[in-house]
Amino acid sequence: MKPKKLPVKVISVGNISLGGTGKTPAIIFFADHLIKSGKKVGIVSRGYGRKNKDIKVLINADNNSKIEDYGDEPILLSSRLRNIPIAVGANKYNAALQLIKKNEVDVLLFDDGFQTRKIYRDLDIVLLNVFNDIRDYKMFPFGILREPVKCISRADFVIFTKDNLINPKSEVSHLVGKYINDNVFYSSYKLEKIFCESSKDNFNKDKVIAVSGVGDPQSFESSLLKENINILYHFKFRDHHNYNQADINNIAKASKKMNALSIVTTEKDYVKLKKLDISKIDLKFFIVKSNFYLNKQSTQKILRRII
Repeated sequence: MKPKKLPVKVISVGNISLGGTGKTPAIIFFADHLIKSGKKVGIVSRGYGRKNKDIKVLINADNNSKIEDYGDEPILLSSRLRNIPIAVGANKYNAALQLIKKNEVDVLLFDDGFQTRKIYRDLDIVLLNVFNDIRDYKMFPFGILREPVKCISRADFVIFTKDNLINPKSEVSHLVGKYINDNVFYSSYKLEKIFCESSKDNFNKDKVIAVSGVGDPQSFESSLLKENINILYHFKFRDHHNYNQADINNIAKASKKMNALSIVTTEKDYVKLKKLDISKIDLKFFIVKSNFYLNKQSTQKILRRII
């Protein structure tokens, strides 16, 4: 079937694995660069984990924005990218049309769009996580892949993410190079700041409890260790975990037992955690803001196809 073409440029930021490649920080990075170049940007997302099945358009998320309506990642994207419309819907084509109808945009970023074969993309960017080794590159459930490695040949660009946290696996680079060779780049994932939303308290690196429900908890932990943060324990939940009060109670008990001084979590997790009664924990929740970085030359080469 011939892919449907939207009346604006479409950039997909996706992957061939089940997750954990850092799509959300990458989308923020490319959206920022497109905006600076004068483009009017919109984002289309499935809104994984939400309960509401209607197409929704989110602009400037706040404390009233519900996870069940939008999902955790669209709310995070909206909190970081102010005034940018984000359409959420299982049918991404219809979601995109609704966004375009109500908002003036000339470029759409598709979150996790590599497998959306029914929609024409002007640019396909595929992300790979450097933490995955050659043994991971098998089809699920034997590995992390949702389609074979050879499918990466459909991509215009491949970006290995989190290159600054661990040395890339040469076997993986060689495997990927069989299917795409010229347009392979390496990006970094840097901890920008650690802050508390509820106070101006300074973060203490000693005796920390980490909490995450992301696709790649290992890279989150590595970014903390790289800053010499003393992690007493890391609560690792599944990606998109829906936190409940029992989770908060368990974190509170562990923090007290270990004499922790603070708790750190990701921006994506805090979107959900703050909806619960976290006052049961005597410690402050600190939020880790991390960013995706790609060098200027590689960024320009990619965006030159659109700008």
